[in-house]
Amino acid sequence: MASQPFERPQSRYGAARPARGSGGISGKIIAVLMVVLLIALVIVVARFLATRDDATVKASMTNFERVDEATMHLDIDVTRNQQDVPSYCIVTAMNYDKAEVGRREVLIPAGGPETQRMAVEIPTREPAVSGSVYGCSTQIPAYMDL
Repeated sequence: MASQPFERPQSRYGAARPARGSGGISGKIIAVLMVVLLIALVIVVARFLATRDDATVKASMTNFERVDEATMHLDIDVTRNQQDVPSYCIVTAMNYDKAEVGRREVLIPAGGPETQRMAVEIPTREPAVSGSVYGCSTQIPAYMDL
């Protein structure tokens, strides 16, 4: 016995919908817009990843010593990718609670070796027990004279 397709009652379910053509103009526009947005997103992410860790000046503390109750001595190693560009670093002195008790900005003039050691004396407002490098930059503030 051959099976015959079951007919839906038209009075109950309504007339069968005609088959639609595949895709319309609006579907194609949405697909093109999605591709354009995806390409733009890839470009933005690639540019972000290319520039996010492009630090041209880095510094690390190598030694520290408390000179007296109001002075901290730090030795820092500064590494620059572009020695022909002046830069500066900010170093800090900290107390036992790791609170900043002194700060100094160190100007590094253009020229010199790629890595150089610098000695920094930091005046403090209370006894310091450690120091750190806060950060470095090649964008020198206007108040710092070259």
